[in-house]
Amino acid sequence: MGRKAKLKKIRREADSQPPSPKPEANFEPTQFVEQLKTQGYQLRQSQRSPELPEQKGAEPYL
Repeated sequence: MGRKAKLKKIRREADSQPPSPKPEANFEPTQFVEQLKTQGYQLRQSQRSPELPEQKGAEPYL
């Protein structure tokens, strides 16, 4: 049996089998973070840069 024939056979068998049931997507948005915390990862919130005051008349350096 050649390569193409094997692929055809695999595809036919896959089409004849009913698709497996997929899990429902009912989860909380923070569930992923909670799972990582239970696995031992420590997630910290990012520190934002401080707000810079607007400088009037400041020219960019070239």
